[in-house]
Amino acid sequence: MSILVTGGTGGLGFHILSNLMGTEKDLYSFSDEQPQPWQKVEGVQYLTGDMLNFKEVLEMMQKVQPTHVFHLASQSSVGLSYKKPYETLNINLLGTQTLLEAVRQVAPRAKVMLLSSSEIYGRTEQHLTYLHKETDLPNPLTPYATSKACMEILGNQFRNANDMHIVAVRPFHFTGPHHSRRFAIPSITYQLVKIKYYHTEPVIYSGSLDISRDVVDVRDVARAMIQILKTSESGQVYNICSGKAYTFRELVDMLVDIAGVSVDFRFDPAYERINDIPLLVGDPTKINALGWKPMISIEDSLTDLFNEMVVRRRTELKNGMGKDLPL
Repeated sequence: MSILVTGGTGGLGFHILSNLMGTEKDLYSFSDEQPQPWQKVEGVQYLTGDMLNFKEVLEMMQKVQPTHVFHLASQSSVGLSYKKPYETLNINLLGTQTLLEAVRQVAPRAKVMLLSSSEIYGRTEQHLTYLHKETDLPNPLTPYATSKACMEILGNQFRNANDMHIVAVRPFHFTGPHHSRRFAIPSITYQLVKIKYYHTEPVIYSGSLDISRDVVDVRDVARAMIQILKTSESGQVYNICSGKAYTFRELVDMLVDIAGVSVDFRFDPAYERINDIPLLVGDPTKINALGWKPMISIEDSLTDLFNEMVVRRRTELKNGMGKDLPL
């Protein structure tokens, strides 16, 4: 059995590959760059290439001969999608086209999972306690959300036309150890690490902290995805969520307590999103029916993120990535 994770150097890919270690399966990651030390899982074969280059992807597929594919590789920043809408659509839609066509030619019986997003639901006009269901129609507000909604349609095309086994998941907000600093909570965590250990200005720069999100630990998301790809019928779509919302302000207050520092907050327009969704919460009924539920509390998730970020920064400095400050 051979398992391929595209975008395997990201935080979610790290935890999927970590969970699969010791299962006597051949594990492969395919990304556009080699993993940093904190992204690497022992025993995984890390391959590099361009997801938009069909020749490279086809050659990789012929080498791997996957039985299972987790397709995570994407431009995953909502904020960046406003600045680079063409790149976002190109990578997220045409990159998926390239992958699925290579799977169709080389490993048509492989089980494929597409990583979509809760962002496709957009803003609802219904009451503020509304839980989004998998049957809700997409209502994207951002180039990122549009790219993911289109990706799901593309997956359906390949499934219907070629009888391929393709499922999709829509994670709501997730965080935890190894999560990229491109995202809000890890970015704030990194600022707190610098304040606590490197004595930088005790000020947190962020966008709005008053939006609310359904938050799950990244390790619980990885566990859900493995279970879904293993057991789900082709064509299914699953929310990965808890049904409970936190404001970003609540999450940041928890992080400040974890760091044990006193800070001021300043709004940074660079972090402001156009058309931000004030509340995004999912209905977990369908995935709960598989026996899955979040196992890691948000407090433990944020604690583990902070501690891992300390180690990550130490490793960066040891490898000459940034000014060498003692810790």
